[in-house]
Amino acid sequence: MDIKKFEEQRQYYPVLGYKTFLNTAQNGLIPTYASQAMQEYIERRHLNALDVISMSAQWDDLDIVRAKVGRMLNAKSTEIMFGANVSELMNIFANGLGLKQGDNVVIYDCTYFSMSYIWFNKREQLGIEVRIAGSDEGRTPCEKLFELCDENTKAMVVCHVDFGTGYRHDLAAIGSFCRERGIAFAVDGTQACGAMAVDVKKMKIDFYAASTYKWLQGLLGLGIAFIDEDFMPKLSQSIIGWVGTVDKLHNDAMVLELCDEARKFECGGISFVALEGLTRVADNYLRLGAADIEEYILSLADHCYERAEELKDCRVWGPVGRENRSGIVTISFPESYGISREMLEAHQINAMMQGTSRVRLAMHYYNNTEDIDRFFDLLKSIEKARA
Repeated sequence: MDIKKFEEQRQYYPVLGYKTFLNTAQNGLIPTYASQAMQEYIERRHLNALDVISMSAQWDDLDIVRAKVGRMLNAKSTEIMFGANVSELMNIFANGLGLKQGDNVVIYDCTYFSMSYIWFNKREQLGIEVRIAGSDEGRTPCEKLFELCDENTKAMVVCHVDFGTGYRHDLAAIGSFCRERGIAFAVDGTQACGAMAVDVKKMKIDFYAASTYKWLQGLLGLGIAFIDEDFMPKLSQSIIGWVGTVDKLHNDAMVLELCDEARKFECGGISFVALEGLTRVADNYLRLGAADIEEYILSLADHCYERAEELKDCRVWGPVGRENRSGIVTISFPESYGISREMLEAHQINAMMQGTSRVRLAMHYYNNTEDIDRFFDLLKSIEKARA
């Protein structure tokens, strides 16, 4: 792996010149080349309006990005769709399963909010059972999920990487388990897509969705989803719009003819501004290489583990082996250290406080070990002062 190519990426993120940014899990940095592309789009719209020819061309551009996202996930372009966010996209999955009373769905107790709320809503609507696996400091081994399944289990839903601790689920193991038993397998990839390598075919994922404003370094208001072509016919059409038709630019309002691609679930126009940014980030991701990106980010996580070992009163919260690590590492420390968001900001460190005794560090390929060292050097100085 060529580390130099990741150091070269830092030039595209001006904020890194004056601040230690370790908070991609909240909002990713937008690279200069993506920011410029989005600003240029707005300027074109501002100066030139949008005629029918350029309007049609936008939809052709959308299909080009669709193919790039497919390459990122090892999927066909026809298996990719766009929406506003993961909550919206995951509702397509939940609403399309045809669930009924007596069915159950398996989740776990430290999943992201929308990944639980969607199923609690289905419980209220349909009387289904939501089975919840317990976790230990944010760790939920596959076996905890598997043991909750029976002949009435219709779906299992996990986040590829958990937002609280960065626990990375073994999607290949879960996917194989679900595929063998006819259980629909859905994944929220928001805290992984663009950082951890994803192969939806090898992982046997039926439905995968991610918002683009974190590790895909874009704007709020755009999300991507993969729907496996073999699973697609099993998913009923719960929402519909004009763009899901066979020929979206030449429709007959009195004739409904849906296409047989994932885009049949798209409801209408999306943020083409955000799409301009996504296509540049996708190009860069494909150039850098999924395997190298993942390995580089995991090396930064390893560095966090190593630095935590140097300290007496601090530790990794929810430590795991490398196979379950990601770009998120949570560090715990005594509450008496008095670390707060204001203290971190005073030291020009942008990271997420979790209560008064934990900080979540979220590292992307634009970070380096020096960024991590600034945070741990702060902990070390506090610990030394208290000795």
